[in-house]
Amino acid sequence: MTDPYEVGIRLWTQWMEMWNGRPALARELVAERFVLHLPLPSIVDATTITHPAAVERWVSEHRARFEHLTFHVDAGPFIDTIANVVAGPWWAAVVANGTSRVVCGVDTIAFRDGRIVEYWTLAKDASSVGAWIMRIAP
Repeated sequence: MTDPYEVGIRLWTQWMEMWNGRPALARELVAERFVLHLPLPSIVDATTITHPAAVERWVSEHRARFEHLTFHVDAGPFIDTIANVVAGPWWAAVVANGTSRVVCGVDTIAFRDGRIVEYWTLAKDASSVGAWIMRIAP
């Protein structure tokens, strides 16, 4: 039997690696049936991202919109070993159109049989998070 805590840690760590420039990891991490949940409005039609290759393409296309994009995790992840859910906050150093900024967010990943079956994310520019940005700004 596989320990759900260890699976959650592995998936979270590799999910962050995927977003930090290794989109092909989606083929190992994502289940054949996948559901993406994005905040609205979104420039992405989440209903078209339903399998590993689509996740890989989505990550690659998202990363291509930026001159620089690096995700960081300073807390968590937090793992529910009963529900098989891993979640945590992150922040990203972003350069777009020559302008640097910080984005912060929270991701939640549901997994079954060692693969990610659902993903939720919320993100925003960090300029309005107050003192927290002083701690995380690059």
